[in-house]
Order: sequence, then C-alpha cells, then structure tokens
Amino acid sequence: MPAFLRELIRPAAELPEADVCIVGLPLDVGTVLEGGRGGAVGGPAAIRRELRRYHKTYNLEHNISLDHLRIADAGNLELRHADHAANHDRIRERVGQLLRTYPRVVVMGGSHDGSYSSVRGLFDAGGGQAVGGINLDAHADVKERPDISSGTPFGKLLREGFVTGARFTEMGLHSNLNTKADIDFLHEQAVHIVPLAHVQKEGMELYLTRALSRAINGGPAFVSFDVDSCAEAFAPGVSAPSADGFTPRQAMEAAFLAGENEQVRLFEVMEFNPVYDRDHQTARLAATVVTAFLTGVAAAAGARDADRR
Repeated sequence: MPAFLRELIRPAAELPEADVCIVGLPLDVGTVLEGGRGGAVGGPAAIRRELRRYHKTYNLEHNISLDHLRIADAGNLELRHADHAANHDRIRERVGQLLRTYPRVVVMGGSHDGSYSSVRGLFDAGGGQAVGGINLDAHADVKERPDISSGTPFGKLLREGFVTGARFTEMGLHSNLNTKADIDFLHEQAVHIVPLAHVQKEGMELYLTRALSRAINGGPAFVSFDVDSCAEAFAPGVSAPSADGFTPRQAMEAAFLAGENEQVRLFEVMEFNPVYDRDHQTARLAATVVTAFLTGVAAAAGARDADRR
C-alpha cells in the first residue's frame, strides 16, 4: 500500500483518467503590476516539492485513506510570453482542457490574476454558463483597471458575466485592506461578503458551508484560496503579507469542505511566494491545504462508493 502522497501522483500523460489533476501557474506579472513583491512565479514548484516530500496517504483526523486516489500532474504551464494577455489565453485554454478531461482540477500559483483565466476555463468547460465560487482572501481583488493584475481577477469575472454575483462569496476580507468603492461594487453585484472577524468569531465551517451551498446552486463552482488570507506568522512567504488572518486549522477546514463537495471542480492555492518564505514554512502550509482538499476528494469518493453498495 502506498504510504506517501508522492506515490499516487503520476504525469498526466500516464493518467488520461484520474480523480483529480494538479497544474501549476508560474506567474507573478500580475502582482508586480499592482506594485507587489515579485517571486510568486516560483510558487508551484515549491508547493509541488513539499507535496511530494511531506505528506502521507492516511488522514488520522477523518480516518480516511487516500491510497485509492488517482492524481494526475499536468506540470507547470509555459507562461513566458512577452504579451501578458497571451499567457492568460494559454491558462484559459489549458485549464479548460483539463476540466473537460478530469472531474477536479487543483491549480497551484502564482499570482492571483491567474484566477481570471482559470475560472474562464471552468466557464468554457461547463458549456458557457456563469459559475459560482468562493474567494478566501484578505483582499477582494475587484479593482477596475484595464490590465490583468492580481488586484482585478474577480472584478473582471463579475463585470464580464463569467461569475454570478449571487453565487459568489468573498470570505476572510480584512477590515482595513479593502476600499469602500470595492465593497460597494460587491454589494451592487449581490456578492456575499464574510469579513475575517466573522470567521474568527463563529468558525470556518459555518460560513464555508453556506458559501458552498450558494456557489453550487446552478452548476459547478470554484474555490480560490489566497495564501495571504492566513496570518503572516503562519504564512510569511506571500506577495502581500498581513499580521492578521486565518489560522492553518481554518485553512485546512475550508480546503477539506471544498474537496468533499463534488460540484467544486476547480480549487486554487494562489499567491505563495517562496522568495520570502522562512524554512519552507509557507510551502508546507500550501501543500497541507492541497492535501486537505485531496482528503475531501477521497472522503467524497468513499461516500459515493458506500452509497453504491
């Protein structure tokens, strides 16, 4: 029986059928455009190293074995085109292809502007119907500006009709890291807003479960986890660190619940920046979040098999 998660991960070319596929978006142009710290381009490779090195196939908390999971790895996308928009076209095309091939896709980033095109890939794979989702983030990322930056993805998706406001939740927003104009825009779009303080007071499970129920009401959904939603004490290696934020426990709860819900076809871990990491601390956290999602996928598969019996 395989003991380590790395024993389950195979190149996508060897697994044309799998339970989940992982893919990396080595991208940081969008963060630099916002005046942020470069370096997230190295995020996918660093997460992948920790994912392969660190984690076992058995989850003690949920008493779940992942050893039956088939995990394909599509590698990192080539995103070095001088034209930033061309890189985004590539993301949309490739993530859409992967979502037509595999039931679940995990994206490892990379600057958060990648979500603009990965979610459009989900839109394409779902037949062109607007999707629902959740952004776990310190920042709303809904700025209105012409370029594709790490501060604009969800604003663009909402304005262009790829995401339905009533099925979208911004969760974990910090009290003094978002403008009133951005919050007003979210209200205009009927987006649900869950401030960080609410999650800290009443727990992740309550709000995440509600948000998932809204997101999947009408079709497939995505969950995007920005690592800077966690406090800097736990996640120093991010593009825009904050003193306050989620704990690792809250991050793992969110990822597991997302994995359990089979309508969540796209799960992202974004804005990990290894240049500013400390003893691989943030890389391990990001890999732990991915593993929690995979554990949820395994739980859902086990429940499905039990129902068939």
